[in-house]
Amino acid sequence: MITTLFAFAGETPFTKAFRGCTPFTDSGKVTTGGMDVTSSKKIVGWQGDRCVYREDINMMNINSTITCKFTKSQINELASVIEAYELVQQYSDSTPDLSNLEEAQKNPVSKAWGKYLQDSSVCTIVTDQPQQQ
Repeated sequence: MITTLFAFAGETPFTKAFRGCTPFTDSGKVTTGGMDVTSSKKIVGWQGDRCVYREDINMMNINSTITCKFTKSQINELASVIEAYELVQQYSDSTPDLSNLEEAQKNPVSKAWGKYLQDSSVCTIVTDQPQQQ
């Protein structure tokens, strides 16, 4: 599953909102692997003891929705990875190459999120296939 989660670097307002699970919305577009990917990210807030995160993604006219329900310790882990990556990027002379899908997936933020994206007890992914005509 391709998401724009790897494009979080430099999104300090997102990181701050995520760490506190306070409502936040952002959207954007990246080109990766020659494909345009648009995304709308939303921190919904707390539902019981879980922080609800939702991302709507469109790639090649295929819509996917990712819904994750994170525990406080999972939030702390992901926020720490994002913050460390942001810090490194501040002092780096190079900019991450998000146009290369393979390289983007090696990003530490992408790897950290990927662990939870593959765990159905944390994240669910629903994809609407385009209609055949």
